[in-house]
Amino acid sequence: MAETRIVDALRSAVAGGQAAKLVGAATAIFEAGGKRVLSESSRSAVRAIAEKGAERALAIAAVPLLPAAIQPAELLASGARATAAVAKGTARAAVREIAKGAGKAAGIGFVVDGAFATVESVVRVRAGTMDKNEAVSHVVKEAATGAAATGAGVLLGAGLVALTGGVAAPVVFAVGALGSIGAKRALRRWVDGWGPYQPSPSGRSTS
Repeated sequence: MAETRIVDALRSAVAGGQAAKLVGAATAIFEAGGKRVLSESSRSAVRAIAEKGAERALAIAAVPLLPAAIQPAELLASGARATAAVAKGTARAAVREIAKGAGKAAGIGFVVDGAFATVESVVRVRAGTMDKNEAVSHVVKEAATGAAATGAGVLLGAGLVALTGGVAAPVVFAVGALGSIGAKRALRRWVDGWGPYQPSPSGRSTS
């Protein structure tokens, strides 16, 4: 559905943007001990995988929400400057900064998904294909999974830097953005066990 694509694009932009802002803090964690988790060959392999898919990921998730003049290749090229950023202070402070950033992004994801789910529920209640209890359940599920998915995308992007070091900010953006979309889809499947809204052949919803 078009609405789902719009929500995914908004959420992914929030997750990717916040992850990219945390490159410095994540680099501090890498320098403080993250570089000892993986071998150099393993770090290089992970970075190569992330960078290989970054331009395609940016084209899918980021460009529709960015100014027309900014293109994926340009973002990837400009990222070299951002990789030199290292957060000042201790690794503990960097962890707090990342947690704060992920929490802020999760809050935005909660609002984005919750708002779209609310509009959808109102329309379906008025059409008679969803009752009020199902509407409330639908909004709660979408808002909660939206928050979790957005926060997960931020942590995934920051975690990539914390474990591998020199990753360009646009690559981190792409990892965070696509990670949030993947997390949302996985969470949607998981919450199916809660008895989600499902339209029945008669037009009434079932759980």
